[in-house]
Amino acid sequence: MDIGMFYQMQVPKPWTTGREPEIYYEMMDQVPFAEEMGLSSVWMADHQFRSEWSHSSAPDVTLAALSQRTSQIRLGIAVAVPPVQHPLHTAARVATLDILSKGRVDLGVGRSAYPYQMAAFGTPLRDATALVDEALAIIPRAWAEGEFSFEGKHFKIPPREVHPKPIQKPHPPIWLGCSQEDTFRKAGELGLGALAMVGGGAKRLGELIRIYREAISRAQPVGQLIHNRVSGSTIAFCMENRQKAFQRGAQLLDWYREQQRLRDIRVWKEQDPTDVPEDYRWHYQRSTTDNSAKRDEASSLELIEEGGYCIGDPDDCIRYLEQFEPTGLDEMMPLFQIGPITHLEVMETLRLFGKYIIPHFQGKAKTERIAGATDDN
Repeated sequence: MDIGMFYQMQVPKPWTTGREPEIYYEMMDQVPFAEEMGLSSVWMADHQFRSEWSHSSAPDVTLAALSQRTSQIRLGIAVAVPPVQHPLHTAARVATLDILSKGRVDLGVGRSAYPYQMAAFGTPLRDATALVDEALAIIPRAWAEGEFSFEGKHFKIPPREVHPKPIQKPHPPIWLGCSQEDTFRKAGELGLGALAMVGGGAKRLGELIRIYREAISRAQPVGQLIHNRVSGSTIAFCMENRQKAFQRGAQLLDWYREQQRLRDIRVWKEQDPTDVPEDYRWHYQRSTTDNSAKRDEASSLELIEEGGYCIGDPDDCIRYLEQFEPTGLDEMMPLFQIGPITHLEVMETLRLFGKYIIPHFQGKAKTERIAGATDDN
């Protein structure tokens, strides 16, 4: 299992004039250091209007800057949102990023799980799934073909050739944002990688990955390659001192959980509940169900002490991550830049991942390769 990293660019209040740009400048130091520590990828969210929770609204621009400070780490967008972005723009901008990074780009695509950002762009919720489907048909053609045309319900493209073309051939890997059985199955059937959250636990993720693997075994790829890979996101915080890690980690997790609660309130508040499309019912019910019981659940410290998060000393983090190995997860991409965390704390977590955690999983992978070669002989 590879270890990458994920950014939402979280900027907790109270804000000072320089704090938002400072978060970006810190990230520009963190990612090259993460590459030195052996992390495999950096993924940037693509969110609009998500105050505090996510100030990452132009991931391709951010990754272009990072491409000039790194040389090995993969650069991923998680995820571009076709309901608010034209696929021809996405294709051209990602191809440009692929050139600037010398072929290190991964493109995640998703419809967004809520109407809050779509409404500002005038996109009806009922059109979101179809817009994603058409974009997935357009983007790989724009990359791999010369002049092409497309006639869909939402996008109508006369014969045109899109420039520039990406370096990766036949084109960069494409992923689908996945949260439930239907989207994992869809990703597999389309030959796409699956981008997941692991909050439901290892057992549930294993069930979803089994659905994905079965579907991808009979894939009809939407592009010109099958990208059989699953990456999952969690949060992570590590210190040498276990008790200090638990105490500080609980403070960070308190902020994170409160922001999740506020997100659920905000993202559906303008939506008429009688006009929620069937394919969004699961997201609507998950976000709007009475959360009073959740507020009375275990404290953040208790959840950490029970091993519910990748928080603690290096051994705690290894134990947490190891539970996902049997699921078939290919990569874990932790969110290290958690709300009120300091730059020095992020750098220390990355240092400990590089010193202890990544070598642990690389050593296991090497042992498995040797064992497999021995069995073949």
